[in-house]
Amino acid sequence: MKRFLFVLCLAGLTLACTPREQVVVVPEGIEDNLYRFGVNTSPYEYFPVAETPVPDGYKPFYISHYGRHGARSDWGYPYPKVVEAYTKAHEAGVLTEEGERAYAQVQEIYKLHNDMNGRLTPRGVREHRQIARRMYEKYKPVFRGGKRHVRAISSTSPRCLVSMAAFTGELLSLDPQLDMSWDTGEQYMKYLSSGDPEDVTKEAYKIMGEFADAHHADTAYFAQRVFTDEAAAREAMGCSIEDLLSGTLSFAAISGSFDQDETLIDLFNVEDLKQYERLISLNLFLRQCNSAEFGDRRMAEPEVDALVDDFIAKADTAIATGDCVADLRFGHDWHLLAFCSRIGVKGIGERLTKDEAIDWPGWQYTPFAGNFRMVFFRNFAGDILVKCFINEREATLLGLPDGPYYAWEDVKEAWKN
Repeated sequence: MKRFLFVLCLAGLTLACTPREQVVVVPEGIEDNLYRFGVNTSPYEYFPVAETPVPDGYKPFYISHYGRHGARSDWGYPYPKVVEAYTKAHEAGVLTEEGERAYAQVQEIYKLHNDMNGRLTPRGVREHRQIARRMYEKYKPVFRGGKRHVRAISSTSPRCLVSMAAFTGELLSLDPQLDMSWDTGEQYMKYLSSGDPEDVTKEAYKIMGEFADAHHADTAYFAQRVFTDEAAAREAMGCSIEDLLSGTLSFAAISGSFDQDETLIDLFNVEDLKQYERLISLNLFLRQCNSAEFGDRRMAEPEVDALVDDFIAKADTAIATGDCVADLRFGHDWHLLAFCSRIGVKGIGERLTKDEAIDWPGWQYTPFAGNFRMVFFRNFAGDILVKCFINEREATLLGLPDGPYYAWEDVKEAWKN
């Protein structure tokens, strides 16, 4: 049972960068930023990586975007018991200095959570404002020509609505002349949100359990950091060290959303954090991506194809009429992953088995404010090229040669088939 609760808790290019930006390489692991261990609860990171220059004669004229909401609070069902356990240990005088700092941070996060599950935090607002600013600065010609209409739609979830407000508010602060429209509603949920079928969830958790059984968390390391007397702490708290470790992990995984330092993260052996990261990544890939086990069922969800159709229809209208310079959509990580799998974004869309997916670096693709973007370019002859980005990094599409710039008609044909 404890293992199950732990699993649930885990629930040749030419450089072209903007001035004053130093080109970097995306890290392969979490060691240099342990906040990444939460995967889909990790704060957004911007990496100014190398890009392929735009072909001669082509200018950007339209952007199509899907963004996950920014950093949020988590689901706080374990919080009261964790706070109670730390409080009893504190009153018993069995916390180390590090344990006292952990107790203070647990209290602070619990206070900031304020019984509001899934609420966008100030960091989540900043993430979207920063993404919007970089998009505008990079593609000013898109926003300064034509009718300058920007269309924004959102999931009905409050965290998505506030993300949309932050993103579009930043654009308007940069260019008050933009013609901005906003909307939300149940009809939009037909292509802005989706989840894996219930039977897939159950089967995926069984697989996660198999991998979880192969690793045992280092409770001794954790206890030494937190308690002066482990036996006295157990007696005072009325719960096991294993339960407190699991509960503390839930606080640590969301701590970055509240701009907290690494106090809680440092309580854990790095190998335990890596295992947590691997299990979360496995969970996400099995249930939301093109996994060998469940991908066919996940890709068959109607909302996934509906988003593909929306990208195509709105882009074709923008190309034909010029009435809209940008379509902005705000939704959720599960749907973002399923959509990127469906259209074959390299790094997300590959068909992986469970044994391969355990090493999938999910934190690179689905942090808070994760996003997919297509930028459309046109030359004087009217030829249309598109380029894809995942989290503002240049992306290629599986099954299509000669990327990262593709003829729009070729992309449409590939997506339809």
